[in-house]
Amino acid sequence: MNYDDLLIYLEIEDGSEFRYFEAMADLVECDEYIEQEAMGRLFAEADSATLSGLIDDYFEDIINGLPDDSVEIYSLLEQIRLCLTGLVTNAVDDGDIRRFTYEFYRFRNWYSEESEVELISEDFGTSDYVCLRDAITAARMEKLGGEKYRYNFENAFNYEIDSYTMSFADLIAVEDHEAQ
Repeated sequence: MNYDDLLIYLEIEDGSEFRYFEAMADLVECDEYIEQEAMGRLFAEADSATLSGLIDDYFEDIINGLPDDSVEIYSLLEQIRLCLTGLVTNAVDDGDIRRFTYEFYRFRNWYSEESEVELISEDFGTSDYVCLRDAITAARMEKLGGEKYRYNFENAFNYEIDSYTMSFADLIAVEDHEAQ
């Protein structure tokens, strides 16, 4: 999907309109291939503070969807969230936007395609392998009375965190945003 197709898919005119949670969810969870350059252009046109808030909100939503006993995957997702928000918050030039886009692109591919979670049906004893996105969807359905599973996240830990480190001021800014 190129930039123009991405705008149509997100139902926006340009990147400056990329400011709603639904658009972020659609971008991350889209099953179609999206060119990294298309995302980069979208992010370059978007407001970085808004983008940081969307990332925080999206990660909060997916983390809240995790099964209660999934501490390790929670920690990994929290680290990815901090990395992405730190990169976009501190982006001052095109190189920074490219770096953020690359990391976001990596996360999106891992989360919606490459990660592997084993779902073991408590009712039937069968197992199925799905991406993390689909495992979180199953956990949400379970909380609404759907089929019950045990979740094995062991194969989903194949995500390398960027070496980006956040300054103390960055962490305070993230916490302040979360407090609002």
